[in-house]
Amino acid sequence: MKRQNYNDILAQTISTTDNAMLTIEQKLARNEAERKRLMAKKNSLETGQKVIIGGMFLSLAKTNTGIAKFILENASTHITRPADIKRIEPLLEELKQAMVSDTNENNSL
Repeated sequence: MKRQNYNDILAQTISTTDNAMLTIEQKLARNEAERKRLMAKKNSLETGQKVIIGGMFLSLAKTNTGIAKFILENASTHITRPADIKRIEPLLEELKQAMVSDTNENNSL
């Protein structure tokens, strides 16, 4: 076996230390990636829940004037993004028309 000199031992020690640091950084990066993956999964679950509940409310609103009225009264307070407002305008108009039709039918009875 050849005898290693001081510089070789020092270089090997520095290399080992660098590798240990990289390993810690890699572990941190892996943990951060896992956290982001879990957050995305959580957000996806919450979005799915909102879609299901929203669909239920819309289905009920088309047959129940009380729920339609509730949605119409609260939409402008809780929906504030211009893109969202524009997207639901046709639905709100449909609910208004359904309420008018329902009111007219009840008045004619």
